[in-house]
Amino acid sequence: MRAMAAGLIGSGLMAWGACGSDPASGAESPRVFSPEDSSSAQPAADRAQAVFEFDIPAMPLADALHRYASLTRRAALVRSETVAGRRSSAVKGRYTSDEGLARLLAGSGLEAESIADGPADAFVLKPVQGLAWSMASALNRAGDYPARVQARLWDALCDSPATMPGAYRALLRFRIDGQGRVGAVQLLESTGDAVRDRAVRSAIGLVRMEMPPPSGMPQPLTMIVLPNDPGDPAGWRHCGAP
Repeated sequence: MRAMAAGLIGSGLMAWGACGSDPASGAESPRVFSPEDSSSAQPAADRAQAVFEFDIPAMPLADALHRYASLTRRAALVRSETVAGRRSSAVKGRYTSDEGLARLLAGSGLEAESIADGPADAFVLKPVQGLAWSMASALNRAGDYPARVQARLWDALCDSPATMPGAYRALLRFRIDGQGRVGAVQLLESTGDAVRDRAVRSAIGLVRMEMPPPSGMPQPLTMIVLPNDPGDPAGWRHCGAP
């Protein structure tokens, strides 16, 4: 299998399932807390060992996550309602990014789960008790369907130089209808180029699965596409033959 720097966020490594509620429900979209300037980002492996000087007081968790992302160059993906009303713990002193994050989240009722798998470093936040059993059960019943969706979307992005992954990051949300067609495509995080944004949405919207999604599979789905790790001398092979 070829390597893919992407994930359907929610249920596990690479084929992670659903993240978020239908916009019609009134719930907000996932938010990405990421460094404002990613040009000086370290490779994920180096960053895991790096020690940072933290001085983040107790504050609303959303604000603390922005401060954390700016300092450590790590991005957090989290729904706005998940952090609403929660506060961070104060973090002061020298810690690695993981240690600092654990201290920041102490007492918040949330924990971090890394989604870094080679090309970049990011994490999602979830309740300490883990995903709700109803969600976990629904994703288990979906079997390998989310993984097959991810593979089809990845192939669609690889089909055109305009959308080929490697040089950009994107956060997409979409639904799959009863005929297996991908629709309601939203780009929750821009790739940084308006022309490419349109091309990505178009490519994803043309995908049709061979079969409809399993009954009860949580939707909509959210997919994150990560860029190359600039510190990997061999590069990250995103598309092409194994």
